[in-house]
Amino acid sequence: MRPLPANALLLLALLAPEAQALPTDRDQPVQVSANSARFNEKTGIATYTGAVVIRQGTMEIRADEIVITTDSKGSLLTTVARGSPAHYQQQTDPKKSPVTAEAGRIDFDARKEIITLAGKARLRQDGASFQGSTITYNSQRQQVDAKGQGSERVMLVLPPQAREPQGKDKKN
Repeated sequence: MRPLPANALLLLALLAPEAQALPTDRDQPVQVSANSARFNEKTGIATYTGAVVIRQGTMEIRADEIVITTDSKGSLLTTVARGSPAHYQQQTDPKKSPVTAEAGRIDFDARKEIITLAGKARLRQDGASFQGSTITYNSQRQQVDAKGQGSERVMLVLPPQAREPQGKDKKN
């Protein structure tokens, strides 16, 4: 079995667009561990199965299976992570807590720069959460779309803003 080309592994780390990651993440090595791995050079498809963990800097993906498709030059086309649920985490801003996401399936279309969380999708950061059946983020448009399904509605939870204590005298 031949390993996945290094440039395809590096591009895999872009489940979140580069602009959303800490700059130092791109300079870190990519570490992939799984119970098994298969790469087909002819099709450009790599499949990792069994407790898959991918790390690069602050980015971490955990899934039961991850399938990566590359073109003939080794450039990333798509990444699909499946799990019960699949998990994604990355520090996007040093002043905030990491962004975490989970869903039954996490898809990344590298050409369109679209991330789709499907199946009990949930995003969290700093006490705020966004959930629905499907959540799609288009980084080119900087647009989030969320959909519910059946009785499952889209839900956004925002923590209260910090307030100044009442009754304090303001100094002039």
